[in-house]
This record gives sequence, structure tokens and C-alpha cells, in this order.
Amino acid sequence: MRTLAFDTLEFAKKLKAANFPQDQAEALAEAVAGIVEERLATKQDLKELELRLEARSKELETRLRHDMKELENGLRHDMKELETGLRHDMKELETGLHRDLKEMELRLRHDLTLRLGAMLVAGVSLVAVLVKLL
Repeated sequence: MRTLAFDTLEFAKKLKAANFPQDQAEALAEAVAGIVEERLATKQDLKELELRLEARSKELETRLRHDMKELENGLRHDMKELETGLRHDMKELETGLHRDLKEMELRLRHDLTLRLGAMLVAGVSLVAVLVKLL
């Protein structure tokens, strides 16, 4: 509860001493008292505001820490999923490369076997022709 000490009687006396008429001095004193009561903050008002602001600040800090923790956990989870996905993709790529290398090796062996066979047939044929000619 706020209480602001404004002495309207003392204020009105000072106005009368400055040659204000009695009714004007009283009306002005009441008007100023209303403004003081309505618009000026007391030390207690400021202290209560400070306490509310501190409590709100702590609440916001707590929520921010909680949100940051949730974000961190979410990021860790996402990173784990990404890592798992990358490992899976790398494994598939490795398997595909091994398969492709095997295929190339088999084709190369096949080609070399055919060429060697063709060379062997050509060589034997050449020897047979030379034996008949000689």
C-alpha cells in the first residue's frame, strides 16, 4: 500500500503567503495532492517494481536455460541422426565401389583371357602353317 506524504495544508499556507486567494490555494493544493498521489512513485513502489523485475528476470533466465538445453538436446539428436545417415551412405558407397571393382576385374580377366586365347590360337596356327610349309 502506497502512502505519499504531501501536506496540502502547508502547501495552501505557502500559496496564501504568496498572495493566492484562500479558495484558489486550497483547490491548487488538492489538485497537486491528486497528481502526487496518482503519478509519483514512492520508494516502496520502486522497491516492489524492482523485486517484480528481478523475479521476472530470474523466470526468463530459467526458461531461457531450459530452452537452450532443449535446443542442445535436439541438436545432439539431429547430429546423431546425420552421423548415422552418413555412415549408412558411406557403407552403401563402399559396397557399390567394391561391386564395381569386382565387375571391372572380371571383365578385364575375361578380355585378357580372350586376347591371350586369340594370341595362342594365332601362334599355334602360325606354327602349323610354318610346319606345313617347311
